[in-house]
Amino acid sequence: MQKWEFRVLQSAAAAVTHLNDRINTMAADGWECMGISGDQMVYVLLRRPVSEAPAAKPAVEAPPPPPQEPA
Repeated sequence: MQKWEFRVLQSAAAAVTHLNDRINTMAADGWECMGISGDQMVYVLLRRPVSEAPAAKPAVEAPPPPPQEPA
């Protein structure tokens, strides 16, 4: 039976471009997007097959800083 590791990304909805880049980078590392939910804060559930030695990383990553508005 396949075993999986999961990760949840969170981001402010205003930072969607950064979130898209993050998801694409993680997809290149074998992560598969399982679902997206949220309104003001967006949560993305990702999974990938577990290797023999899964990496010890936090399950939830801190959101990126909000985008800077032009002066």
